[in-house]
Amino acid sequence: MTSFRGIKRVLLSDGAIKHVVVEDDVGDECTFAAKDYISEGIQPPLEELPEVAALDD
Repeated sequence: MTSFRGIKRVLLSDGAIKHVVVEDDVGDECTFAAKDYISEGIQPPLEELPEVAALDD
């Protein structure tokens, strides 16, 4: 089973979370919807991740 670690929250211009960037146990990055990040129990908690602006809304 692959384990993931949260890297950052990507925010739209209105402050909504577009997606969460995570890294797997071999260092590959992928994205999760915020609800899936929470339901999968990925750490650290969503509110502790740094925020970055989305390049395209």
